[in-house]
Amino acid sequence: MRSKHPWAFYFITDSNLTKQGFRKDSEDAIRGGARVMQYREKNKPLHDMAAEAKALMGLCKGSGIDLIINDSPGLARAVGASGVHIGPGDVPLSAAREVLPGGIIGVSCGTVQEVKRAEIGGADYIAASPVFFTSTKRDIGRPVGLEGLAMFREATDLPIVAIGGINLGNVREVVLAGADSVCAISATVGTPDVAASVREFEGRIKAALKERGR
Repeated sequence: MRSKHPWAFYFITDSNLTKQGFRKDSEDAIRGGARVMQYREKNKPLHDMAAEAKALMGLCKGSGIDLIINDSPGLARAVGASGVHIGPGDVPLSAAREVLPGGIIGVSCGTVQEVKRAEIGGADYIAASPVFFTSTKRDIGRPVGLEGLAMFREATDLPIVAIGGINLGNVREVVLAGADSVCAISATVGTPDVAASVREFEGRIKAALKERGR
């Protein structure tokens, strides 16, 4: 992860926004070209989450896709996922690394100071969150904007995943500002054709990365 970021579109499941269910969304995202997906679920019992994560792991393993589990290093280890993504209110990065010594660990960051702490702490990538205002998540801070994203890019060599209020209309400027990968939840799982939406994002992200010289 540190040497070369393998992802363009970063797919995240969302049981509140889905129109077809997380399994169908995930299958469609893979058909659309996604090479990573994050299982994110806040409201279900642990045994239900474990069953869903295990099902996604089977899907991802068969397709060569990285599966990242939101919040729970223990669940990530239990299902054999590629890694975990943690935010400010989750387990500390050091504790996550103890559980997943060889796994991918991503950390949500809202300030340059948080970016630097994540890099020093051994994160494999950081998520700039949120870039713009979003209604998908309510427990997040003030948007960092394109200027903040550019500051993150200056502050670290780690891969940056941009999330929050991103759509097909602004994805190019987000990548040009410094993002290596982009997540857009409502602009994919909230659409009638998830595969087509992911495919369009993949194409635009890769074109913008090429324009940026990556």
